[in-house]
Amino acid sequence: MELKIVFIIILTVVSSVYLVTLFFKFSVFQAVLKCCLLPLILAIYIFGAGRILVPVILALVFGWLGDVLLLKNYDNRFFKCGLASFLLGHICFIIAMFNFTQPFFYSVLFISFAVAAALGFLLFRFVKPTGEMKIPVIAYETVIILMALSALQIFVVQAGSFGFFVLAGSLCFLISDSLLAYDTFRKKTKFGYFIIMVTYILAQLFITLGFCTPGI
Repeated sequence: MELKIVFIIILTVVSSVYLVTLFFKFSVFQAVLKCCLLPLILAIYIFGAGRILVPVILALVFGWLGDVLLLKNYDNRFFKCGLASFLLGHICFIIAMFNFTQPFFYSVLFISFAVAAALGFLLFRFVKPTGEMKIPVIAYETVIILMALSALQIFVVQAGSFGFFVLAGSLCFLISDSLLAYDTFRKKTKFGYFIIMVTYILAQLFITLGFCTPGI
């Protein structure tokens, strides 16, 4: 059995246990499991990719650092540092995607940017961040939307499993990050964090699997 498959199985087990524990008060156990998620996805990439791209490695490392920092999201300093770490991770994913976006389909880009601008405005209204967090949230929204647009361009240009996985992962990130912002700045919902973590894990995994596609 390929090592990539072994790590996918381990990730599935660890993720399932972690998601179940979210309904119980096992804070230390949850923290340990959460800190294991990104290293397992990184292992999937290292043992599954035909060509290792440094920006993908950095994106996963920044994602792991963000996970660690947000363990103390009740502390505003840790929350901001975690947000910055995830932001850097998204930028690294965009850099990794860029080389696969040519040739540009300008008609698709034009329509996408128009839709993205409207979506960004709606997300900002949906989240309603507090005064000091408005600029960081706008910056973060801009980056995750740019990542989704890059993934859409790859989907149009490359098609196949690579395009499908990176687009699916980027959309999962959009959902996860938007719900996290809503949960943080508006109000906590009953199953909010569970949905946030499901979409977050899928986002990291799908993009990673996309970059594991043969020939990439």
